[in-house]
Amino acid sequence: MTFDAFTKVALACEGYSIERLSTSLAEEADSVDLQLRWGPDRPDVVLSFANVYYLEVGRPPGPGAAPLSELAVTILEPSSGPWPTGLNIDLVRSPALPALVWLHAAGPVQLNIVAAIATAYQEVG
Repeated sequence: MTFDAFTKVALACEGYSIERLSTSLAEEADSVDLQLRWGPDRPDVVLSFANVYYLEVGRPPGPGAAPLSELAVTILEPSSGPWPTGLNIDLVRSPALPALVWLHAAGPVQLNIVAAIATAYQEVG
């Protein structure tokens, strides 16, 4: 899946709630899986990230799932320029880095994921 196809699916997840967020730290590649649920009216979606460079999550405490809002996907091409405003990554940006995808959510749930590989899986049926 290209970043363009991933972007289309990810942006359609506005209003979905995070059902599960799982991380895996391995020698080969770190990964993050974001399982999203709307309810019976829309298919479940999993946004999967590998070669993760940055992960930040903030949400209010307590029960209940707040929906994702103000979703944005930005493709970060290799560059020696500064990171975009709002991305507080402690890594020096360099042309040697691969193209990266940045998923950002604001609102009750704040979410920032920067990764070299992003895949979207959508429930069928």
